[in-house]
Amino acid sequence: MTTLADAGYQTHGVGKFHFHRRPYGFERQELMEECIDCVTDDDYLMHLRAAGVPTRYPQGLRDLLYYQPQTSGVPEAYSQNRWVADRSCVFLAEHCRYRPERPFFLWSSWIAPHPPFAPVEPYDAMYSPAEMPPPVFADRPIDTLPAPAWPHRGRLDGAHRDPDRMARIKALYYGQVSHVDDAIGQVLDRLQALGLAENTVVVFCSDHGEMLGDHGLSQKNTPYESSVRIPLVVRWPGRTEPGKVRRDPACLTDLLPTLHGVLDIPAAADALLPGRDWFDPASSGGHSGVLPPETRAIDFGHGADRWVALRSPERKYVFWASGGREEAYDLAADPHETRNLIQADEPPAWIEAWRRAAAAWERRYGLGERSFDGEAWRVFPEPPPPNEQTGFISINDGRWAEHLPQDDPFPVESAAQAFDRAIAKENTLAPEKLSVASYLAQGGTLRGTVWGDAE
Repeated sequence: MTTLADAGYQTHGVGKFHFHRRPYGFERQELMEECIDCVTDDDYLMHLRAAGVPTRYPQGLRDLLYYQPQTSGVPEAYSQNRWVADRSCVFLAEHCRYRPERPFFLWSSWIAPHPPFAPVEPYDAMYSPAEMPPPVFADRPIDTLPAPAWPHRGRLDGAHRDPDRMARIKALYYGQVSHVDDAIGQVLDRLQALGLAENTVVVFCSDHGEMLGDHGLSQKNTPYESSVRIPLVVRWPGRTEPGKVRRDPACLTDLLPTLHGVLDIPAAADALLPGRDWFDPASSGGHSGVLPPETRAIDFGHGADRWVALRSPERKYVFWASGGREEAYDLAADPHETRNLIQADEPPAWIEAWRRAAAAWERRYGLGERSFDGEAWRVFPEPPPPNEQTGFISINDGRWAEHLPQDDPFPVESAAQAFDRAIAKENTLAPEKLSVASYLAQGGTLRGTVWGDAE
C-alpha cells in the first residue's frame, strides 16, 4: 500500500486487517475486525448499531464454541460478507464519480471462511454433511507432531474423532466459502457496471488455508498442505487468459515484485524481496543461488514456534525449531503427507541439499542469525505431548457489548440468548463432548443457556 500510495494511487481497505489501527499506507480503512472491546473501534459494528441489529456475536461465538458448528443470527443483508462487498462497491462508485483520473488500490478483506464456523442463513444449510469428505490422516499420533501443533489439535475439542460433528463443521465451512464467492461476484459486477473491468487488475487470494481435521488438526500455522496451499486467481486484462492454470509454485511474496515489474514502479534501493515477478520468466527473486529450481519457501513464527518449509511441485521439506524436528514428503506419491521420509531406512539423497537450502534462505530472507547458534539451527526443547483427548479452550471473544453504556440505544441480545440461538440447529453438539470444565475455570459461564445444567 505504501509503494502504491507513493506512486499516486488512492489506497483503500475494507474489512479485516489485524493492523491494530495502524494505516500501513492506507489513506482510509473501513474496519471489520475480530475480538473488539469497544464498539466505536469497528465500522461494521457501528453499521449494525445504526441498523438496530441486536446480534452480539456477528461472526459467531468464540471461546467454548470457537471450532464448533453454529449459525450466525445476522440477517444476510447485514452480514459481514455482504458489508465488505457493499462498502467495496460504494468505494468504487465514489472513486469513479470524484477521482476518475486517479488510479486506485482497493483491498477487500473478508474474515470468512474462518472459525467460528457460523454462516448466516441460508448458507448454513447449503451443503449436506453427508456429502463431506472425511479428514485425511485424522488419527495421526500426537507424538509425531511438533509442540506448536498441539494446540491446533486441542482446538478441535475431539471433533476429528466425531465424524458427524466434523462433517457438519465442513458443511458450514463450505457455506462460508460460497457466501464469500457471492460477495466477490457482487464486487466484480460493480467493476463491470462502472466500466472499470478492462482496466483493473483483480487478485484473489487468502492468507492461509484450513486444516479441517486433516492430521487431526484445526486452523493454520502448520506447514501441511491444507494450511499452506491457498487459492490464487489473477484477472489481468491483456496479460492473463481466462481459465488458464499455471502449475509452477507461487507465493504471496510474489505480489509486490509483480506490481513493481508490470506497473513499472521501482522498488526501494535497499529492498530485499524474496518473491518473483509472475510475468517475467527471468525473475528469480529468492530463488537465485539459494533455493533449488521451482522451489518456494514458506515460514512462520519465531522462537520455539518457528518453522521453515521448502516446497516444489513434488517435494516438501520442513525444519521445526521445536525439538529440531524435520519432515520431508514426496508429494507426488504421498499428497496427504502421511509418510515422513526423514524416518525412512534410507532417506532420499535430495533431503540434505534441501536442508542446506532452508538454512541459507533463513539467513538471507528469514529471521537471520536469530534462528541460529553458530552454524546450527537454534533448537528449543519440547515438553512431553499432552493426552490425545486434551482440549484447548481460550477465552478470546470481544467484550464490546459488555462495555456499552447502560443508556446506549444499541439493542444487544444477552450472551445466553446468543449461545442458545447459535446452537439451536446443531444436533452433533453436547456439553459432554466439549471441554466445559476448562471453559468454566477460565471464567466462562453457561448460566441461563440450554446447557446451564453443565455448570
